[in-house]
Amino acid sequence: YSSAAGTLGNPGQANYAAANAALDAYAHALRADGFPAVSLAWGLWADASGMTGHLDGDDQDRMSRQGALALSAEEGMALFDAALRSSEAVRVASRMNFPALRAAAA
Repeated sequence: YSSAAGTLGNPGQANYAAANAALDAYAHALRADGFPAVSLAWGLWADASGMTGHLDGDDQDRMSRQGALALSAEEGMALFDAALRSSEAVRVASRMNFPALRAAAA
């Protein structure tokens, strides 16, 4: 697994984004060598976890303004299943508000 931060970036997380981009690149290299690799770059999950349990309302609002929408467990599992069937080395499993993402990038 990797993070959508490796594909989309995330303010203040250059090191985290770079590490996840490296995982994605490794999946591409493995796939090029004939191995059935896939890197699933997860976006924000709705359920609290070790990665998101500390986020408060302000954090959620900031992420929403940047275009990130939370995945339900059901959506995440459906995206996981789809990634396993994909011929792509990297899949981004995320819900996005694209107008907000474009506005944040401007």
